Amino acid sequence: MNQPKLFDTPTAAPAAIDFCTQVNDDLQSYSRYVCDSRAIPNLVDGLKPVQRRILWTMWKTAARDRFTKTVKVAGMTMAYHPHGNTSIEDAIASMVQGFAFANNYPLVEGEGAFGDVVDPKAIASARYTEVRLSSFAKDCGLFESLDDIAYVPNYDESENEPVSFVPKIPLVLLNPSLGIATGFKCCIPARRLKDVAAQVIYLLGNTSLQSKNSVFIQPWYRHYKGSWNFEKNENEEFVFETGFGFTMTSDSKLFLSDVPENWNREKVIEYLELLLNDENTNLRDYQDLSTDSFHIQLFFKQGIKPSLRQARNIFTKKTRQTLEQHVILPNGTLRKCNDTEIIKQFLHVRKQHLIQRFKRLASLEKTRIERESELIRFIREKWNQKVTKLSDRQELLSQLKAAQFQFGEYLSAIPLYRLTLKELAQSKASISQAKLRQKEYIKLSKKNQTLHAFIKTEIEAFVKKWDGPKSNSKPKPNSKPSSNSNI
Repeated sequence: MNQPKLFDTPTAAPAAIDFCTQVNDDLQSYSRYVCDSRAIPNLVDGLKPVQRRILWTMWKTAARDRFTKTVKVAGMTMAYHPHGNTSIEDAIASMVQGFAFANNYPLVEGEGAFGDVVDPKAIASARYTEVRLSSFAKDCGLFESLDDIAYVPNYDESENEPVSFVPKIPLVLLNPSLGIATGFKCCIPARRLKDVAAQVIYLLGNTSLQSKNSVFIQPWYRHYKGSWNFEKNENEEFVFETGFGFTMTSDSKLFLSDVPENWNREKVIEYLELLLNDENTNLRDYQDLSTDSFHIQLFFKQGIKPSLRQARNIFTKKTRQTLEQHVILPNGTLRKCNDTEIIKQFLHVRKQHLIQRFKRLASLEKTRIERESELIRFIREKWNQKVTKLSDRQELLSQLKAAQFQFGEYLSAIPLYRLTLKELAQSKASISQAKLRQKEYIKLSKKNQTLHAFIKTEIEAFVKKWDGPKSNSKPKPNSKPSSNSNI
């Protein structure tokens, strides 16, 4: 009796890997994982994976239109995001925030405490807050034509999730994006919708514009009216600087109303206490009347009434951010891009997405034409009368196939009331309309000028709804940075 073998035949051992090489390879893999999966946004939709998964979850559930407990949304998102619920809840809260230096255009609406500019971290527990998709998220095209975007399996391969949405406008330039990865940093400032749209439309008709002749979009933060400056440093890097802002009432009362980026109430109070102890400031006292925005009355020594400009000279502290516009490109690589490169890459993806969409729609219209044509033939040949002579539905399907009908299943399921002359006339009208739509879709998918006109029209309609009348100023390349002295 043959004894079973205890061991397989020895095979050649794998080649030894040098320890330093192994550590270096592992570090590179981890670095890219942190960049791709956590810290760096996608160029096309401006989202990090956790943000995209949150929006995808909300779109597929009741949170699309109805306020839903944040903790529930976070729990459902865990089907796609292989991390804890805390990181998801934090990401949801940051997507809701709409105060200064948060989102210019929040993609999620919230009910409950999600922090404010005075205390951004004053966020209630996720079981006490509710969220739903914002109208802006729906209008910007994130969820349009979902049949024409790419999908990948989620972490356990139980469902599919989008690789990237394809909005009407490069969202990566609208809301600020911050992230620190292994070896890379992302710091993209927020911009105003109409400014970004103007540059997108400008580059749409100037695709040959080189990166060195790049357009320039100045940062803009909703609800912020403090002083700011945007310039290049000695390393030719763009630096965005924010400071304090003040308001003065008609009776000459001076209030501190805006603070630099990343300043909360605690930091402001500490700074005020330092100024009180500085004999050169003439600041005598202050009264904090802030609620969800800064409103601090300033009192100066007797006989001193500083102007707004003089007040700014007293409050000299500023926040400086060096811009690092690192993004994940459509091909999956990571690169630092200027505004022109981002818009050009976005437009390429957007146009390809629309071409695929219009080809699919043209194909659907072709199918509709063929199906309605067969219905007309079905009525004219009086197949409703032949049905009574057949034994069962299967025999009807066989005879329809023999008579060269392609939509036998559809025709065999048509109710009797549709087999009338009135239905015949409606089918003819439907075919005429479908042919017009098919012609338009084919034109959009094949003619660049027609496609450009479509993109321009939809962007202008979008801007008109969300940012008032479109700007009359014609965008130009090589725009120079400037500062805002409005305080």
